[in-house]
Amino acid sequence: MRRWSILLAAVGLATLATAPAVAAEMMMKKGETVMMMPNGRIDRVMHTDKMMSETMMKNAKPMDGCVVMMMGADGKMYMMNDMKMSNGKMACATH
Repeated sequence: MRRWSILLAAVGLATLATAPAVAAEMMMKKGETVMMMPNGRIDRVMHTDKMMSETMMKNAKPMDGCVVMMMGADGKMYMMNDMKMSNGKMACATH
């Protein structure tokens, strides 16, 4: 658990350092789909309302909360739902 706390703290500090420069790029627009590949590549596609309602929404579900994405040293993309850290706060609540 301590290892995860240290990892999340390091990820958080790195994110805070680059957040202003990346924020505009990361924000999604209405009608946009973002696909994150297992190798970390990110693709963005604009779609029509018809395409969204007929195809994508059949398999989509709303997010319940924060999702954490991490690129491992092994080159694989990892994800996890928000979790309580050793200080009692949720990981996403610290940002």
